[in-house]
Amino acid sequence: MNTNDEINLALNRAGQVAANRRVVVALIAESTVDWWGGSIDDWAVDEALLTSSAVLNDYRQLVRAFRMRSLSTGHAVIVYRNGSYASVMLGIRTLVEANRRLVEAMELVRIRSGGQWLRI
Repeated sequence: MNTNDEINLALNRAGQVAANRRVVVALIAESTVDWWGGSIDDWAVDEALLTSSAVLNDYRQLVRAFRMRSLSTGHAVIVYRNGSYASVMLGIRTLVEANRRLVEAMELVRIRSGGQWLRI
């Protein structure tokens, strides 16, 4: 399956849930990006790999505000101890939005890691 098919599948799955539960996640590891989409209730941060408990608390606050409809969209870039990242895109609906958020996430990852392998 090519990347556009993966993104579209993730968006399609996310589109089947309520707006305040919709999430698309880009899992970034090495030079690969894997996509997942669906309900925020069905996706969880890998807490064992988080760099700090403060990250988890900030993420939970963002998700809570999203679920309560205080935010219509949100974006969190989660850094894992093993060098991978998760770009958690809350409430997005389109391929354009997903790509824009991925570009934002990759820029943050590049800045943090200095990784020359990161390409969109």
